[in-house]
Amino acid sequence: MAVSYFKTPEHRFTRMYFRDIIGQEALKKKLLQTVNENRVSHAWLFFGPEGAGALPVALAFSRYILCTAKNGDDACGTCPSCNKVNKYIHPDLHFVYPVNKTRNMDRDVATSEDFIADWRNFLLRNPYGRLTQWYDFIDLENKQGMISTEESKKLSAKLSLKSFESDFKVVIIWQPEKMNDQASNKLLKLIEEPPAMTIFMLVTENPEQLLGTVRSRCIHVKISRITDLALSDALKNKHNVANDKIADLVRLSDGSYLKAQELIADTDELDYNFIKFRDLMRGCFKGSISEMMKITEEISALTREKQKSFLEYGLRTVRESVVLHFDTPGIVFITEGEKEFTPNFAPFVTGKNVISFSNELNKAIADIERNGNGRIVLLDLALKISGLLRK
Repeated sequence: MAVSYFKTPEHRFTRMYFRDIIGQEALKKKLLQTVNENRVSHAWLFFGPEGAGALPVALAFSRYILCTAKNGDDACGTCPSCNKVNKYIHPDLHFVYPVNKTRNMDRDVATSEDFIADWRNFLLRNPYGRLTQWYDFIDLENKQGMISTEESKKLSAKLSLKSFESDFKVVIIWQPEKMNDQASNKLLKLIEEPPAMTIFMLVTENPEQLLGTVRSRCIHVKISRITDLALSDALKNKHNVANDKIADLVRLSDGSYLKAQELIADTDELDYNFIKFRDLMRGCFKGSISEMMKITEEISALTREKQKSFLEYGLRTVRESVVLHFDTPGIVFITEGEKEFTPNFAPFVTGKNVISFSNELNKAIADIERNGNGRIVLLDLALKISGLLRK
């Protein structure tokens, strides 16, 4: 478990009722109404930005569907179904998620069943967690997870059986874009000809990567970024963050509860990212290959999550800089430590280069997420930024 905030005491495990979802009030009402009016479709696609809560929404929706004593606006929390969902051991709630072989595994192909205990712990500790955290959680090292054809076969066999305790069988497929082509086609067939009383919930941050035919068979549910007010309340009530720190965290988190958690867990990371981004930009501006190589080498030695955090920090700084460049300081948020650097950096982030600047940072983030070589990705980024700044 490489991420410190996953070390959660059992009494603080998150069980994911509708009331536990941060924000998304209008969406929760619509989903409740759908169940209460018996209009639940057999296939759903929940999608939204990282940390906004697509998986938590699917988990709470599943709980409400399976609950045998619904109270109108949430699951009861006391019926046998809710007690089983509390530990994600309900026999009619199935999960599919990306996995791969680990060092201690001797079989040819890994499936979700091989990691079900880890998956339950992962959900209980932080249902807002991201894919790379899941990979770290199960020690995939540098491997990428996938959803194999074997997974689809096992799921099809499970769904051919009658439900055990509920009227419905619910299948949550997390990160379905990780399916290979054969698995995607088998899923499409299942969705087109669903077993009786079966509900599929696909959960992703990248719906465009799914087969168009799969997307077209699902009800689309967009999860919006969490509002500042809802995120502020969550930080105050769930984390006891001091009032004078909340505004900073909300602004830096950009609607992501996951990002807010990370900022709380590692207060030194923001300072580190600022110093390294500042020094890298200075090296880029001077066109100093040696400075660029030194800094990118250091950052590439960090974990994928910290590399990504550094790049996301860069994106935020570019955004603040372009706002300053166009002389609208009223909507700029920078910390005390950034007040010297960012206003001086801002004149070099203009309407002519800001899109290219942002695109290069986003591309680097995507390459790191795909397990690209950090040393190559970051140095390539620095060279391209150097060209943009020196024009």
